Amino acid sequence: MIIKIYRPQSLLLKRYIECFYILEKSANERPVTYFTFPGIYSIVTISAQTSTFVTQDKIITKHCPNASIETNLVCDFNEPVLISYDGKIDEITTYFKPLGLNAFIPHDLRHYSSGTFPDFNPHDDYKEAMAAILSIRDHQERIKALEAYWISKLRPFADPLLEHVLREMLDAGNLNQSMTKLSHQIGRSRTTINKHFDQHICKSPSQFKKIVRFRAAIQSHLDDKNNIGQSYHVDYFDQSHMIRDFKKLTGFTPKVFFSRIAALERNEIKWIFI
Repeated sequence: MIIKIYRPQSLLLKRYIECFYILEKSANERPVTYFTFPGIYSIVTISAQTSTFVTQDKIITKHCPNASIETNLVCDFNEPVLISYDGKIDEITTYFKPLGLNAFIPHDLRHYSSGTFPDFNPHDDYKEAMAAILSIRDHQERIKALEAYWISKLRPFADPLLEHVLREMLDAGNLNQSMTKLSHQIGRSRTTINKHFDQHICKSPSQFKKIVRFRAAIQSHLDDKNNIGQSYHVDYFDQSHMIRDFKKLTGFTPKVFFSRIAALERNEIKWIFI
């Protein structure tokens, strides 16, 4: 299986998109199965000639020569999910930054997120365009075409309240700031903040903050593999807090999680293979 990360080349898209990755698996490779974990990005995947079975905690994708293009949205999951690929796979995934995808869709993000990993079809020409992009064999040209499509759909979007809240929550010095304190600081009620999060991020503020802290802990560990405790000291109130959050978000204790995590493509992708 080959995974290759690409950063947006368009200066315009860099504001909204963290990265793209292309995943290719040949027909003669054994099935690949791994756990993926909650993140703060809105993720859009597209694949050709596949058939996917989806449940609350499992996604199984198999090669299906006669199948039409599949495209799914991943933004509303808060527990580990098992992913399995069987047979030939050709997939492109786009990681949109928080609020990023909202600038390319005609409705609120919540409109598209009903169900578990729902089908994603935001525009009349979307699936036809994605099929054409997947037919491009050269990876660089494929990403170039995908960028051109997203640029063509860019529309004005602004939510000053959420933008303010996100700046505060993503500040490394505020990882342990309570939502009550943040609400008082910006002068808006928690109910109002919750409503905006649900509409445009599809997570609660508390869940988003928990994932930010969790991802910061992973990065801290990867930056200093000889000092696992650094992540606890930097990002969690105490050790029991860290263990509780890790079990909820990964199904593993921190010790087991860090012993099994595989960081791919310069630590951009973090999975546990099984």
